[in-house]
Amino acid sequence: MKARLLHFTAATALFMAATAAPAETLADVLDRMDRGAREFRSLSAKMKRLQYTAVIDEKSETEGVIRLRRTKSGTTGVLEFQGAGQRTIFISGKTIQIHYPKANSVEIYDASKYASNIDQFLLLGFGTSSADLRQSYDMKVLGTETIAAASATHLELTPKSAEVKKLISKIELWIPEGQSNPVQERVTEPSKNYELVNYSGIQMNPILPDSSFELKLPSGVKKIYPQK
Repeated sequence: MKARLLHFTAATALFMAATAAPAETLADVLDRMDRGAREFRSLSAKMKRLQYTAVIDEKSETEGVIRLRRTKSGTTGVLEFQGAGQRTIFISGKTIQIHYPKANSVEIYDASKYASNIDQFLLLGFGTSSADLRQSYDMKVLGTETIAAASATHLELTPKSAEVKKLISKIELWIPEGQSNPVQERVTEPSKNYELVNYSGIQMNPILPDSSFELKLPSGVKKIYPQK
């Protein structure tokens, strides 16, 4: 009886291994991302963002929403975070503005030095074509993991640009099977600091009013130019 049970267990294991779905290849994932890129116009989603500071081994978490819109004139992105680190990040063209309502101040950055990368950072996984990814990153599949109860392919992207490498050492995306957009993203800096973002309630190509992509600053806001 014991021998037959062992035989049955071994046979079952072999059957499951033979019939299990094969791991996705990089080409499989990029093909889906290309289809998603062709259809991408806008995005709305909730975010949970974990920031890790390596030198003091400290983590902090914030929640918020992200909205993206791509038009013929470029990409506009709005990231709103609530809680202790309340702020709004507004990205349009070559300008990045970070509004801190509690301090009634806004930091204004000229991102023209990295203008060719702005759309990619904004749309990474949300409308980025495989051609753009291949041009800017070396990519590989790290395996399959379960994220938010879904089987997702884990991709690692390493920047090719020496300038970008000064800011980012690698970017990781977790893309569910059958989908074209990530449910999780991690950006790691050379310092080992990283940001881990989980997306939920993702809506692709929702109809959003123009007011959703405006940064409305209160009167008397203090303008700060950290680069000057």
